[in-house]
Amino acid sequence: MSKDIGPAALARHVAVRPAWRCRACAAPWPCQPARLRLRREYAHDRPGLAVYLCVLMHDAIADALRLGAGEVDPAEYFARFVGWTRPWPTRDG
Repeated sequence: MSKDIGPAALARHVAVRPAWRCRACAAPWPCQPARLRLRREYAHDRPGLAVYLCVLMHDAIADALRLGAGEVDPAEYFARFVGWTRPWPTRDG
């Protein structure tokens, strides 16, 4: 059984606010399919991806604080939203 990872399937993996869970798989967003889509979209602009995700991380932290979701660990939010955007290998080497 193979998983569909085409553009249409990846597009369904969007954040549902204010919980910041994936609409398609209910995993904490950005889930793995969302990360794959974002890497493809920002393949030539990694700094832009990191900046975009920093803005979303800020929104997610604000939502968690507003909802009284308990203690917010900035390091966990950083790892979840931004940490995975560090340089990734290219096909050229």
